[in-house]
Amino acid sequence: MKLLKKHPLWFLFLLLIVASLVYALKPFSERPKTQPRMAPMVESVYGIGTVTARHTFDLKLGVMDTLKELFVQEGDMVQKGQKLVSFVDDQIARAPFTGVVTSLPYKEGETIFPQFAVLTVTDLKNPYIVVSLEQSAAIPVRRNQSAILSFESLRGQKLTGTVSAIYPKDGEFYVNLESPNMPDGILVGMTCDVAIQVARKENTLQIPLVAVDKGTVTVLRGGLPKKIPVKLGITDGTWAEVTDNSIKPDDTLLLPGK
Repeated sequence: MKLLKKHPLWFLFLLLIVASLVYALKPFSERPKTQPRMAPMVESVYGIGTVTARHTFDLKLGVMDTLKELFVQEGDMVQKGQKLVSFVDDQIARAPFTGVVTSLPYKEGETIFPQFAVLTVTDLKNPYIVVSLEQSAAIPVRRNQSAILSFESLRGQKLTGTVSAIYPKDGEFYVNLESPNMPDGILVGMTCDVAIQVARKENTLQIPLVAVDKGTVTVLRGGLPKKIPVKLGITDGTWAEVTDNSIKPDDTLLLPGK
């Protein structure tokens, strides 16, 4: 009490410092915490794939003609060499391969102009997947890399695929994927989620990306929070590889507060 009476301003200043420290540390104690993990790390490139036919035939005329007779309808399975349509000049078009008639926009008696497709035959067997990627995503993609395919109607079933080609076309960057075990019911034109695995490392030290703030993480050291710069490597979108010695396997990381 004598000290308080002799130095009231000093004692008040001390109380303010203590109160400030308690206020500053309280949010850290309430923030969620996590720890690093040791696990394999797979970095993937993501895109939307389209099931694509390996062979498609569009019947087009070189000169104007009239459709005389239809031997098939849309949805018909045709064999190689089977009659498709005939014209008034007695020409008969036949199927160049076994497939399905997927387009037949004209009727008997209609006049057909050059370069318009009279019908389309599509080979629905052994399709492949085509994915369009952004430039940055396409750079690490290579032939023979593995991919995971997921169709919306088959969410419980993950299919595997392999990169067979990567190429530019009309300013876009395309990847072809082969998937030999395509389930029944998957048709040309359907889409799927694609994850192409472009890098993999075993037994890496990883931290969740939500713990990273502008290149730093907050770690509890000696019971006190400390911000530490961290260098990251490959990531799977949720966890990231730590490539320096900034983080220890037994560290406790503070996550952003809710």
